[in-house]
Amino acid sequence: MEMFKIRLKNQFFIDKFNKHKLMTYQDLRLNSKHNSYEFYNRYEKMKLGTGLCDFLNTDFSNIDSIKEFIGKYGITTIASLSGIKINDYYSVEEYNAMVNEVINSVKDKLEGYKNSFIEDITYIYNINDLEELNNLLPIQRLHILRDSKKESQVKKLYDSNNLKLSLNNFGNFGEFSMTAEEDAQEIAKNVKADYLNTYCFESNDVIQSFIIDLFEMTEIESTAIKKCKNCGKFFVPDNRVDELYCNSIYENNKTCKEVGPFRTKQKLMQENDDLRVYRNVYQKLLLRTRRNPTNTQYEEDFNNFKKENNELKKKVENGEIPQAKYVKWLEEQ
Repeated sequence: MEMFKIRLKNQFFIDKFNKHKLMTYQDLRLNSKHNSYEFYNRYEKMKLGTGLCDFLNTDFSNIDSIKEFIGKYGITTIASLSGIKINDYYSVEEYNAMVNEVINSVKDKLEGYKNSFIEDITYIYNINDLEELNNLLPIQRLHILRDSKKESQVKKLYDSNNLKLSLNNFGNFGEFSMTAEEDAQEIAKNVKADYLNTYCFESNDVIQSFIIDLFEMTEIESTAIKKCKNCGKFFVPDNRVDELYCNSIYENNKTCKEVGPFRTKQKLMQENDDLRVYRNVYQKLLLRTRRNPTNTQYEEDFNNFKKENNELKKKVENGEIPQAKYVKWLEEQ
Protein backbone atom coordinates (compact mmCIF):
# COMPACT_ATOMS: atom_id res chain seq x y z
CA MET A 1 0.00 0.00 0.00
CA GLU A 2 1.28 3.44 -0.94
CA MET A 3 1.68 5.65 2.15
CA PHE A 4 1.46 9.42 2.46
CA LYS A 5 2.68 11.77 5.16
CA ILE A 6 0.08 13.39 7.40
CA ARG A 7 0.07 17.19 7.60
CA LEU A 8 0.37 17.80 11.33
CA LYS A 9 -1.68 20.98 11.36
CA ASN A 10 -4.03 21.76 14.22
CA GLN A 11 -6.82 24.24 13.53
CA PHE A 12 -8.75 25.58 16.49
CA PHE A 13 -10.81 28.45 17.77
CA ILE A 14 -12.04 29.56 21.17
CA ASP A 15 -15.73 30.17 21.86
CA LYS A 16 -15.35 32.47 24.87
CA PHE A 17 -19.11 32.98 25.26
CA ASN A 18 -19.76 29.27 25.82
CA LYS A 19 -16.25 28.60 27.19
CA HIS A 20 -15.50 25.93 24.60
CA LYS A 21 -12.55 25.06 22.42
CA LEU A 22 -13.08 23.47 19.00
CA MET A 23 -10.27 21.67 17.21
CA THR A 24 -9.75 19.81 14.00
CA TYR A 25 -6.62 17.93 13.00
CA GLN A 26 -5.42 14.85 11.16
CA ASP A 27 -4.97 11.80 13.35
CA LEU A 28 -4.73 8.01 13.28
CA ARG A 29 -7.29 5.53 14.60
CA LEU A 30 -7.52 1.76 14.78
CA ASN A 31 -9.39 -0.02 12.01
CA SER A 32 -10.23 -3.27 13.82
CA LYS A 33 -11.46 -4.90 10.59
CA HIS A 34 -8.07 -4.50 8.90
CA ASN A 35 -6.06 -4.56 12.15
CA SER A 36 -4.29 -1.33 11.20
CA TYR A 37 -4.10 2.36 12.09
CA GLU A 38 -5.42 4.70 9.41
CA PHE A 39 -5.68 8.45 8.81
CA TYR A 40 -8.87 10.42 9.52
CA ASN A 41 -9.92 14.04 10.09
CA ARG A 42 -10.64 14.48 13.77
CA TYR A 43 -13.00 17.06 15.27
CA GLU A 44 -13.11 17.79 19.00
CA LYS A 45 -15.23 20.09 21.14
CA MET A 46 -14.37 20.44 24.81
CA LYS A 47 -14.65 22.74 27.78
CA LEU A 48 -11.99 25.43 27.49
CA GLY A 49 -8.94 24.48 29.55
CA THR A 50 -9.69 20.74 29.71
CA GLY A 51 -6.91 19.75 27.29
CA LEU A 52 -4.44 22.06 29.02
CA CYS A 53 -5.26 20.53 32.43
CA ASP A 54 -4.87 17.01 31.04
CA PHE A 55 -1.45 18.09 29.77
CA LEU A 56 -0.52 19.51 33.20
CA ASN A 57 -1.65 16.30 34.93
CA THR A 58 0.42 14.03 32.67
CA ASP A 59 3.63 12.60 34.11
CA PHE A 60 5.96 12.74 31.10
CA SER A 61 8.54 10.63 32.91
CA ASN A 62 6.01 7.78 32.96
CA ILE A 63 5.34 5.95 29.67
CA ASP A 64 1.87 4.76 30.73
CA SER A 65 0.86 8.29 31.68
CA ILE A 66 2.05 9.62 28.30
CA LYS A 67 0.16 6.86 26.46
CA GLU A 68 -2.98 7.78 28.39
CA PHE A 69 -2.65 11.35 27.11
CA ILE A 70 -2.04 10.06 23.56
CA GLY A 71 -5.04 7.74 23.87
CA LYS A 72 -7.22 10.74 24.64
CA TYR A 73 -5.85 13.26 22.13
CA GLY A 74 -3.94 11.27 19.53
CA ILE A 75 -0.28 10.76 18.67
CA THR A 76 -0.28 13.59 16.13
CA THR A 77 -0.78 16.20 18.88
CA ILE A 78 2.81 15.67 20.05
CA ALA A 79 4.44 14.11 16.98
CA SER A 80 5.41 17.44 15.40
CA LEU A 81 7.61 18.21 18.42
CA SER A 82 9.70 15.14 17.58
CA GLY A 83 10.34 15.96 13.93
CA ILE A 84 9.31 12.39 13.06
CA LYS A 85 7.21 12.14 9.89
CA ILE A 86 3.86 10.43 10.42
CA ASN A 87 2.36 8.20 7.73
CA ASP A 88 -1.35 7.85 6.97
CA TYR A 89 -1.27 4.05 7.46
CA TYR A 90 0.45 1.67 9.91
CA SER A 91 0.15 -1.93 10.90
CA VAL A 92 -0.46 -2.33 14.64
CA GLU A 93 3.18 -3.31 15.19
CA GLU A 94 4.45 -0.36 13.13
CA TYR A 95 2.13 2.04 14.95
CA ASN A 96 3.29 0.90 18.41
CA ALA A 97 6.93 1.23 17.33
CA MET A 98 6.28 4.74 15.97
CA VAL A 99 4.49 5.82 19.19
CA ASN A 100 7.41 4.62 21.31
CA GLU A 101 9.86 6.46 19.07
CA VAL A 102 7.88 9.70 19.35
CA ILE A 103 7.52 9.38 23.14
CA ASN A 104 11.23 8.79 23.69
CA SER A 105 12.01 11.77 21.48
CA VAL A 106 9.75 14.33 23.19
CA LYS A 107 9.08 13.22 26.80
CA ASP A 108 11.83 15.35 28.40
CA LYS A 109 10.88 18.36 26.28
CA LEU A 110 7.20 18.01 27.23
CA GLU A 111 8.01 17.73 30.94
CA GLY A 112 9.92 21.00 30.67
CA TYR A 113 7.05 22.70 28.82
CA LYS A 114 4.60 21.41 31.43
CA ASN A 115 6.64 22.90 34.27
CA SER A 116 6.71 26.27 32.49
CA PHE A 117 2.91 26.26 32.27
CA ILE A 118 2.55 25.21 35.91
CA GLU A 119 4.78 28.08 37.05
CA ASP A 120 2.73 30.68 35.17
CA ILE A 121 -0.66 29.16 36.06
CA THR A 122 0.28 28.99 39.74
CA TYR A 123 0.87 32.76 39.61
CA ILE A 124 -2.01 33.73 37.29
CA TYR A 125 -4.62 31.84 39.34
CA ASN A 126 -2.86 32.44 42.68
CA ILE A 127 -2.87 28.75 43.54
CA ASN A 128 -0.51 29.36 46.46
CA ASP A 129 -2.92 32.01 47.81
CA LEU A 130 -0.36 34.82 48.02
CA GLU A 131 -1.82 37.79 49.86
CA GLU A 132 -0.34 40.36 47.46
CA LEU A 133 -2.20 38.75 44.53
CA ASN A 134 -5.60 38.27 46.18
CA ASN A 135 -7.17 41.49 44.88
CA LEU A 136 -5.96 41.09 41.30
CA LEU A 137 -7.77 39.46 38.38
CA PRO A 138 -6.06 36.64 36.45
CA ILE A 139 -5.57 38.92 33.44
CA GLN A 140 -3.88 41.49 35.70
CA ARG A 141 -1.52 38.83 37.05
CA LEU A 142 -0.74 37.78 33.47
CA HIS A 143 0.05 41.43 32.69
CA ILE A 144 2.51 41.46 35.61
CA LEU A 145 4.22 38.31 34.29
CA ARG A 146 4.58 39.76 30.80
CA ASP A 147 5.66 43.23 31.91
CA SER A 148 8.09 42.73 34.80
CA LYS A 149 11.28 40.96 35.81
CA LYS A 150 9.07 38.17 37.20
CA GLU A 151 8.80 36.97 33.55
CA SER A 152 6.27 34.65 31.98
CA GLN A 153 7.75 31.21 31.35
CA VAL A 154 4.95 30.42 28.90
CA LYS A 155 5.71 33.52 26.85
CA LYS A 156 9.19 32.10 26.25
CA LEU A 157 7.57 29.09 24.54
CA TYR A 158 5.67 31.24 22.03
CA ASP A 159 6.75 30.59 18.44
CA SER A 160 5.41 33.22 16.05
CA ASN A 161 6.50 31.09 13.08
CA ASN A 162 4.30 28.22 14.24
CA LEU A 163 1.06 29.99 15.08
CA LYS A 164 -0.99 31.96 12.62
CA LEU A 165 -4.39 33.54 12.37
CA SER A 166 -6.46 31.93 9.61
CA LEU A 167 -9.48 33.49 7.93
CA ASN A 168 -10.51 30.16 6.41
CA ASN A 169 -13.68 28.42 7.51
CA PHE A 170 -13.05 26.03 10.39
CA GLY A 171 -11.78 22.71 9.04
CA ASN A 172 -10.56 24.14 5.74
CA PHE A 173 -6.77 23.98 5.46
CA GLY A 174 -6.68 24.88 1.75
CA GLU A 175 -5.14 28.02 0.34
CA PHE A 176 -7.61 28.32 -2.54
CA SER A 177 -11.37 27.74 -2.63
CA MET A 178 -12.49 25.04 -5.09
CA THR A 179 -16.21 25.14 -4.18
CA ALA A 180 -18.84 26.68 -6.45
CA GLU A 181 -20.95 29.41 -4.85
CA GLU A 182 -24.17 27.39 -5.18
CA ASP A 183 -22.56 24.42 -3.43
CA ALA A 184 -21.14 26.68 -0.73
CA GLN A 185 -24.65 28.02 -0.06
CA GLU A 186 -25.96 24.52 0.53
CA ILE A 187 -23.01 23.65 2.76
CA ALA A 188 -23.47 26.81 4.84
CA LYS A 189 -27.12 25.91 5.52
CA ASN A 190 -26.06 22.61 7.09
CA VAL A 191 -23.04 23.72 9.10
CA LYS A 192 -23.59 23.49 12.85
CA ALA A 193 -23.66 26.89 14.53
CA ASP A 194 -20.74 25.83 16.74
CA TYR A 195 -18.50 25.60 13.68
CA LEU A 196 -19.33 29.02 12.24
CA ASN A 197 -16.56 31.45 13.11
CA THR A 198 -14.96 34.62 11.82
CA TYR A 199 -11.40 33.34 12.25
CA CYS A 200 -9.40 30.50 13.76
CA PHE A 201 -5.80 29.64 14.64
CA GLU A 202 -3.50 27.20 12.87
CA SER A 203 -0.39 25.49 14.21
CA ASN A 204 1.35 22.14 14.11
CA ASP A 205 2.55 22.61 17.69
CA VAL A 206 0.13 21.71 20.51
CA ILE A 207 2.07 23.95 22.91
CA GLN A 208 1.09 27.04 20.86
CA SER A 209 -2.51 25.90 21.14
CA PHE A 210 -2.22 25.65 24.93
CA ILE A 211 -0.72 29.15 25.11
CA ILE A 212 -3.81 30.56 23.40
CA ASP A 213 -6.04 28.51 25.75
CA LEU A 214 -4.39 30.00 28.82
CA PHE A 215 -4.27 33.59 27.60
CA GLU A 216 -7.89 33.51 26.39
CA MET A 217 -9.05 32.02 29.70
CA THR A 218 -7.64 34.95 31.64
CA GLU A 219 -10.14 37.22 29.86
CA ILE A 220 -13.10 35.17 31.18
CA GLU A 221 -13.80 35.98 34.83
CA SER A 222 -16.23 33.05 35.17
CA THR A 223 -13.60 30.38 34.52
CA ALA A 224 -10.28 29.41 36.09
CA ILE A 225 -7.68 26.71 36.48
CA LYS A 226 -7.61 25.26 39.99
CA LYS A 227 -5.61 22.60 41.82
CA CYS A 228 -7.78 20.00 43.54
CA LYS A 229 -7.43 20.10 47.33
CA ASN A 230 -7.92 16.34 47.45
CA CYS A 231 -5.92 14.71 44.64
CA GLY A 232 -3.68 17.63 43.62
CA LYS A 233 -4.66 17.55 39.94
CA PHE A 234 -5.34 20.67 37.89
CA PHE A 235 -8.95 21.17 36.76
CA VAL A 236 -11.43 23.69 35.35
CA PRO A 237 -14.39 24.24 37.73
CA ASP A 238 -17.84 23.33 36.45
CA ASN A 239 -19.71 26.23 38.01
CA ARG A 240 -17.95 28.46 40.56
CA VAL A 241 -14.34 29.62 40.22
CA ASP A 242 -13.84 29.02 43.95
CA GLU A 243 -14.54 25.27 43.73
CA LEU A 244 -11.99 23.23 45.70
CA TYR A 245 -12.41 19.71 44.32
CA CYS A 246 -12.36 18.17 40.83
CA ASN A 247 -14.60 15.54 39.24
CA SER A 248 -11.88 12.90 38.83
CA ILE A 249 -12.67 9.46 40.23
CA TYR A 250 -10.68 9.14 43.45
CA GLU A 251 -11.77 5.96 45.26
CA ASN A 252 -14.67 3.50 45.33
CA ASN A 253 -16.04 5.04 42.13
CA LYS A 254 -16.52 8.38 43.89
CA THR A 255 -15.11 11.72 42.74
CA CYS A 256 -12.89 14.14 44.64
CA LYS A 257 -15.89 16.47 44.79
CA GLU A 258 -17.83 13.76 46.65
CA VAL A 259 -15.11 12.55 49.05
CA GLY A 260 -12.98 15.70 49.35
CA PRO A 261 -14.99 17.60 52.01
CA PHE A 262 -15.22 14.50 54.23
CA ARG A 263 -11.51 13.74 53.88
CA THR A 264 -10.64 17.37 54.67
CA LYS A 265 -12.81 17.25 57.79
CA GLN A 266 -11.15 13.98 58.85
CA LYS A 267 -7.72 15.49 58.27
CA LEU A 268 -8.54 18.54 60.39
CA MET A 269 -9.86 16.33 63.18
CA GLN A 270 -6.70 14.20 63.03
CA GLU A 271 -4.51 17.29 63.06
CA ASN A 272 -6.38 18.56 66.13
CA ASP A 273 -5.86 15.19 67.86
CA ASP A 274 -2.16 15.26 66.95
CA LEU A 275 -1.87 18.83 68.23
CA ARG A 276 -3.42 17.75 71.52
CA VAL A 277 -0.83 14.96 71.88
CA TYR A 278 1.98 17.42 71.11
CA ARG A 279 0.71 19.96 73.65
CA ASN A 280 0.43 17.29 76.36
CA VAL A 281 4.02 16.17 75.79
CA TYR A 282 5.27 19.76 75.58
CA GLN A 283 3.56 20.75 78.84
CA LYS A 284 4.81 17.61 80.61
CA LEU A 285 8.44 18.28 79.70
CA LEU A 286 8.13 22.01 80.37
CA LEU A 287 6.71 21.46 83.88
CA ARG A 288 9.35 18.85 84.68
CA THR A 289 12.06 21.33 83.68
CA ARG A 290 10.58 24.17 85.74
CA ARG A 291 10.07 22.01 88.83
CA ASN A 292 13.66 20.83 88.66
CA PRO A 293 15.70 23.90 87.73
CA THR A 294 18.95 22.34 88.93
CA ASN A 295 18.54 19.25 86.73
CA THR A 296 20.34 20.18 83.52
CA GLN A 297 19.40 16.84 81.91
CA TYR A 298 15.68 17.73 82.02
CA GLU A 299 16.38 21.07 80.34
CA GLU A 300 18.52 19.37 77.70
CA ASP A 301 15.78 16.77 77.06
CA PHE A 302 13.22 19.56 76.64
CA ASN A 303 15.38 21.47 74.14
CA ASN A 304 16.15 18.27 72.21
CA PHE A 305 12.41 17.51 72.06
CA LYS A 306 11.61 20.92 70.55
CA LYS A 307 14.39 20.60 68.00
CA GLU A 308 13.52 17.05 66.94
CA ASN A 309 9.82 17.90 66.83
CA ASN A 310 10.45 20.71 64.32
CA GLU A 311 12.59 18.41 62.17
CA LEU A 312 9.97 15.63 62.13
CA LYS A 313 7.13 18.05 61.34
CA LYS A 314 9.06 19.30 58.30
CA LYS A 315 9.57 15.71 57.15
CA VAL A 316 5.82 15.08 57.46
CA GLU A 317 5.03 18.24 55.47
CA ASN A 318 7.51 17.20 52.75
CA GLY A 319 6.07 13.67 52.59
CA GLU A 320 9.32 12.08 53.81
CA ILE A 321 7.63 10.27 56.72
CA PRO A 322 3.95 9.44 57.45
CA GLN A 323 1.97 11.41 60.01
CA ALA A 324 1.44 8.23 62.05
CA LYS A 325 5.18 7.83 62.59
CA TYR A 326 5.40 11.39 63.94
CA VAL A 327 2.48 10.80 66.35
CA LYS A 328 4.00 7.53 67.56
CA TRP A 329 7.23 9.40 68.34
CA LEU A 330 5.25 11.99 70.33
CA GLU A 331 3.51 9.31 72.35
CA GLU A 332 6.86 7.74 73.22
CA GLN A 333 8.24 10.94 74.78
